[in-house]
Amino acid sequence: MKKVIFLLLVVQVALGQQESLRMVYPFIPMGINPAEAGQRGVASITGIYRKKPLFQQNLGGSSQQYFSFDMPVAQGKGGIGFLAYNTDQSYLIPQGGLAANLGLAAVGSYAVEWGRGHGLRFGGQVGVDQFPILDKSGTAVLKSSFGFGLMYTHDQLTVGLSKPTRESPIYARATYVMNLDNSFTTKFGSVIRLSTGEVKTDVHGTVWWNEKVGLGIWYQGTGSEFGDPALLMSAEVALGRNFRVGYAYDLLGKQVAVTTPTSSGVASGFHQIFLRYEIDTGNGKIAAFRP
Repeated sequence: MKKVIFLLLVVQVALGQQESLRMVYPFIPMGINPAEAGQRGVASITGIYRKKPLFQQNLGGSSQQYFSFDMPVAQGKGGIGFLAYNTDQSYLIPQGGLAANLGLAAVGSYAVEWGRGHGLRFGGQVGVDQFPILDKSGTAVLKSSFGFGLMYTHDQLTVGLSKPTRESPIYARATYVMNLDNSFTTKFGSVIRLSTGEVKTDVHGTVWWNEKVGLGIWYQGTGSEFGDPALLMSAEVALGRNFRVGYAYDLLGKQVAVTTPTSSGVASGFHQIFLRYEIDTGNGKIAAFRP
């Protein structure tokens, strides 16, 4: 019954923005690598509300929503999931072409393990995206998309390589989790985006205190909507082992003065509000800390 409810929720929120989905990987890593599906060992539901500006209205800003669900299957040898995303605007992306503003993708992965803690996951995704038509009759066109990824895991290290859609660049990502002492845990890493004639790099680090509060910084050279770098400051709070809330703000977001017939103000960088709820699948991994 729970699985049916999850599927219904996914269908109802099956909306989104293709390029922004890559930018929210700090909270939804499956957005850049489908091999992440099921990797955490628990059923995981994640939602993000992304807004610019956060409170003022009618300032030429943007409102976006993202949703992901994934869970392990076959005693952890595989994973399945969904990605859904929605935005109220579209834009020309730096690589050329127009970003989609609605979309849904089904994601799956398969894992192979050997030795002491070595694992290799293969992932794929198939989806559909809606692109607005700006220079033709009609309002929108639907296009299919597919992508793939792989990820190596060993102890606290993960290394991944992916191409989430056929139009997207190639992403390489590495992360490492290190326990400093009984109170502090750090997670740091990097993302490299490879496209024709261009290489961009992200670096990030998060420090957790007592597995309860995490503070992070994410420099995203891979950019925001208009190709500009982003610098996210993030905070997360774990409410028990299965519920987490978080917030992030782009310090490099464009500070644009906007005046409308009814109001005026500054359209700043994007605010991101994050929620994650995880469900035990009976393998005991719900008790483990997952930074």
